[in-house]
Amino acid sequence: MRIHSIRLRNFRQFSGEQTFDLRSDSQRPVSLIFGGNGAGKTTFLNAFMWGLYGTMTEDIEEPEKMITDGVWRALSTGSSAEVSVELAFDHEGHDYRLLRRAEQRKQSDAQQRCSPQVQLWRTSSDGSSEIMEAPQEKIYSILPQGISRFFFFNGERIEKLVQKGAYSEVQQDIKALLDLKQVERALEHLPRVDRRLTADLKKHGGEKASAIQTAIDDLREAEATSREELKVLESDLATLREERESVVELLRQHATAAPIQRQRDSVTEELEEARKAKDEATLERAALIASRGFLAFTDDLVKTTTAAASSLYQRGALPAPLKREFVDQLLADGACICGTPLVEHEGPWNHVKEWRQRAGLQAVETGWQELSGQMALMAGARLELQETLQAILRRITTERDRVARLEERKSELDGQLRGGRMEGVQELETKNIDLDSRIGIKQQRIGSVRTSLEQIQKEITRKTSDRSKAEVTDELADKARTRSDLVQSVQRALEEILTIRSDDMRRRLDAELKAVFSKITIKRYIPRLSEGFELALYQDVNGVELAVPKSTGENQILSLSFVAAVSKLARENRRERRAEGELPPDAGTYPIVMDAAFGSLDENYQREGSPAHWPRSHHSSSSW
Repeated sequence: MRIHSIRLRNFRQFSGEQTFDLRSDSQRPVSLIFGGNGAGKTTFLNAFMWGLYGTMTEDIEEPEKMITDGVWRALSTGSSAEVSVELAFDHEGHDYRLLRRAEQRKQSDAQQRCSPQVQLWRTSSDGSSEIMEAPQEKIYSILPQGISRFFFFNGERIEKLVQKGAYSEVQQDIKALLDLKQVERALEHLPRVDRRLTADLKKHGGEKASAIQTAIDDLREAEATSREELKVLESDLATLREERESVVELLRQHATAAPIQRQRDSVTEELEEARKAKDEATLERAALIASRGFLAFTDDLVKTTTAAASSLYQRGALPAPLKREFVDQLLADGACICGTPLVEHEGPWNHVKEWRQRAGLQAVETGWQELSGQMALMAGARLELQETLQAILRRITTERDRVARLEERKSELDGQLRGGRMEGVQELETKNIDLDSRIGIKQQRIGSVRTSLEQIQKEITRKTSDRSKAEVTDELADKARTRSDLVQSVQRALEEILTIRSDDMRRRLDAELKAVFSKITIKRYIPRLSEGFELALYQDVNGVELAVPKSTGENQILSLSFVAAVSKLARENRRERRAEGELPPDAGTYPIVMDAAFGSLDENYQREGSPAHWPRSHHSSSSW
């Protein structure tokens, strides 16, 4: 989508008809519009939003006043005036003209909320033009409103993208942008399909199959309820964390409390790191014991087995080939262990020779050889296990001591903030502690719900297996069961696809974010996009990565880097749709309209963060 021009008629500050040419090319990728305070820069941004979606940004005041004040005042009562936004753009080989307009009839000095109409025309390469049915749906298909936050935004408030409360929404928007929502919708739809199919199984499948299916349905319902609860809990947790972060930020800004808060920030980060290291070491120990712990109990077994083998060898009763070797040696020596001479082809010689032939199968011989070899290795493996466990134990002890020391230090700092006589600090600290407690309760509940979900899913798998084995004589019910199995196979495959695709997209976004951020920032901070799509900054302090409390400017740089990374990935993703055939040259191109760009950044950051320095993956228009 490349914007060619925008024409405004009586749109708020823009009196009469005003047209802006916004065509761009590789030599002029950015359009800049300058204006003083109140000149209409934010209104200009909102003209795009209103034209495309019929909405305005949250920071616009008196959104019902659409017609220019001067035009409205000059209008006589009973007369009408028009407000409109007309956008010309091209998208994937077609030119479009969008017109959103409303007619307002004056009944008083106050403007009433208008009801605009939208029309969309498409012009093909041969010059023919057609009016589009369902124009708003077409706009949504070109640039969904949910992801417009990445392309039409106020530069001074762009840091909202990295606020904790926005993560879940951002994650959903990115999924829409990267074509993952279709997979999610399919996953939402499949259970309903399965429910319709299994209704026949419950009705005609017999008592046992029907009972199993009823149990599966109940488990599915419990699963859906738990997932909904988990979604609410995670949203609540994000809100609480955001609230706590704002309280901590106030403590950081407090002149007296700031030094103590900085120490607590540092201690808190190190404490989280130490807890994570301790947990990882504990899990490593558990995994090692689960997979190789049996080696610790093999000492007596190896000794007993070795002694038994030695005894058998001494008595000539070892399985082959040791046994055969022993017999061969008797034949070669020409004397039996009982002292009888063994002369070739005589009775005793033939008897011993026959005994050799019965010495054992080759498989037994091979097994015995392998067992003998394993017994020799087991002693070494046991020693290695012992040394590894001791090393892990030392790590656990070290991290446990570090956690205890840091908890003690944090408690001391908490006490200084809580018990101090600094005005307002006690209140903030009390609120901080209360939020900590509520966050802890939410986290516990989230952990409990996730555990419950895992158990439910295991039980569904087990019940489904039982259902497959249950006898079903009715043909219709049997067919329903087969189709249900197929639906569930598809569902599992889609879940795997979604997981793999989401993780791949997140890793690509994270890599691109780091690349863009490194070109803008002058500090040695490292951005990171977590699995929950949380954006954070880290720095390396003596080999330990610690989170960096972000300033407003750093939040803006991080958000700008993120927007640039998202737009580039969206373009790449669009071009990867090879199944749709040859793509037009502008596939995956999106406009960016930014109001008050970099208002909180210094000159260096403004220059390096300019869209002109971003990857040539999008058409850019900026208002300043």
